[in-house]
Amino acid sequence: MSPSEARTEAPPLHHLRTFIATLRRDLRARDLRTGVWYSKLLHAYLDYYEHRPKRAELRAGAVTERPELARELIDRTALWSALSGTLAAGGVTAASVAMANTMFLAAPVVVPLAGLGLLSELLLRVVLHLQLTCELAELYGIPFHPEGESELIRVSALALRAEMHETEDDPGRGLIERVAHTQEAGTLGKLIATGLVGESLLRNAIPFADVAVSSLRNWQLTHQVGRFVQGYASRRVALEHAVARLAERSPERVNLLLEGVWFIFISDGRLTGVETALLAFLMRARDTDADLTTHFVSDEAAWLEQLRNLPPDREIRELYVRALEVAAAIEEPVTPAELAILRRASETLGVPLTAAETARQLEEIAASSRLSGEHEEAGVNWRERANTLAREVAGRCARTLHRIRARPHIVTIQLSPQLR
Repeated sequence: MSPSEARTEAPPLHHLRTFIATLRRDLRARDLRTGVWYSKLLHAYLDYYEHRPKRAELRAGAVTERPELARELIDRTALWSALSGTLAAGGVTAASVAMANTMFLAAPVVVPLAGLGLLSELLLRVVLHLQLTCELAELYGIPFHPEGESELIRVSALALRAEMHETEDDPGRGLIERVAHTQEAGTLGKLIATGLVGESLLRNAIPFADVAVSSLRNWQLTHQVGRFVQGYASRRVALEHAVARLAERSPERVNLLLEGVWFIFISDGRLTGVETALLAFLMRARDTDADLTTHFVSDEAAWLEQLRNLPPDREIRELYVRALEVAAAIEEPVTPAELAILRRASETLGVPLTAAETARQLEEIAASSRLSGEHEEAGVNWRERANTLAREVAGRCARTLHRIRARPHIVTIQLSPQLR
């Protein structure tokens, strides 16, 4: 029996002990400063998750049950995350009270304990998010294996909004270049780590209030990650299949197809997070040309001209149009702007839109990606209403922190008058 087979047949508790032992061995205090702790934790967790028996149960679930199972996974994880945030914030508040009552004499004892509680909550929250991400992906048939670490980092960075648009007028070319080409150097992992540590410190800055803030923020952040991963996983299968069919028939035309997917995605203004993750995955999975993003512009005239040079093969042209139709259904409903691009591509290639097979695929995408509609149909979407303000505030703070991290000189310019 090989070592891998022996490890697979070991009890789940053995794998959990191995995971904890790996973290104790690999994580160091300096990793908090350098930001490499996130990549180390992610790598160790993927190795642990590979041997979890729950994977088979998730894969065996019926397609019609996926939305309900996804909602249960998200709600359960959000509850545990909120509870961990409450306990950690309560420890910080208790430490503040102890220092105030002892004239800071208790600081040498309570401050390290409070810091240890914050660190434990941070690591637990990351593990919960990784578990939720892997389980949702498994549920929709795209398991994350240890060798798929880079894809998971891309999805996590976009789901947590650690990476986002830097300017209002960029439709997404800069974002897709950063997400698709920087994960090998660990940039995305360090960016995620920096954002998580900074947020943990900010949310616990005010005693007593931090208990409510941490709990609500953990709940909201877990739902944010869950919705993002569910949307990505449910759509990736259909889009990857459509691109793969063309790649099998005409692999040299994949770059042109991805260029068309870009124009479909930005037809409404700019890339969304899910669209960015999908396009980055396709670029990495198909090993596209390094200069592909130079064609990611706002005007599709040059792209349409290239479509006229496609081979007259009817099958290739039909596969091309069908893939574009699937891309248009990523963010439903299909908008007039997306439909206009589809029609121009259809007329250029001489292939009509809305084939029966495509209509079926679009229905499957909509059915598999939709959360359980019972609450929405009844008008009881209270969680979304309760989290709207928190999402807006968190989004603004995240964008500000991202710009500061991306351009550190901003901090110098803002603080220099105060230092004179």
